[in-house]
Amino acid sequence: MWCTRWYLPLILLPLPTAPPIFLLLFLFTLTMHAKPCFYCIILLSTLFVSTCYWSPIPLDAPLSVPWAENITTFREGLTSTLSPSYSKPLPSMIQPADRCWCDLSTAGFFEPFNTSLWERISVEKLKDTLERQVRIEEKIKQLEFQVSENDTQSAQPSPTAYANAKSIAQGFWSLLRSKGQTDPQPASPPAELGTTRNISDPMPAIGTPPLPLLRREYDLRRFGVGLVIDFGSSANA
Repeated sequence: MWCTRWYLPLILLPLPTAPPIFLLLFLFTLTMHAKPCFYCIILLSTLFVSTCYWSPIPLDAPLSVPWAENITTFREGLTSTLSPSYSKPLPSMIQPADRCWCDLSTAGFFEPFNTSLWERISVEKLKDTLERQVRIEEKIKQLEFQVSENDTQSAQPSPTAYANAKSIAQGFWSLLRSKGQTDPQPASPPAELGTTRNISDPMPAIGTPPLPLLRREYDLRRFGVGLVIDFGSSANA
């Protein structure tokens, strides 16, 4: 690990703003001079990657270069970029954009690092995040309002359903009334009455001449009585 002693000044010094070509040539010459081992190379690579992340800083921190006479802090820069309709409270911290020790994203390969552009990118990133949150909240409110409105409409019966139910009730009531008024009494049909009368009454003799009132013999079997009264036999006796 002794071979990493040549790289200690790079850790103690702040991040440079020199052009990337100069930093890469410096690292190349330093590596050729120190000749680090494999483990030291892994350690140095890890340290290089870890420099890309920046911890949040206060929103009231001053800018490296003021954007205007009245824009000297991150808060003022954020307020100037937000839309006029934004009314939410501002956060107290801002997350800077990722920036490595040798950064190639914000400037050219031969250009020095632009700190003012890096700060502006950080402010724009926070501005987009805040406005996106506002749009999401508004969309959620609209969805909740639509759901509540649909529930209210579904709870109230529609005019067509109400009219159908009313017509069904009226038809059922009229059917009951007509049934109560026109319910006939049970009666035997005429054919059945005639048949009953013919069966119960004794059948008259067909072709029998009328008999005199005073006669010798009276046959009561025609009237359902098994008796024959004969006055002639008693006289002969």
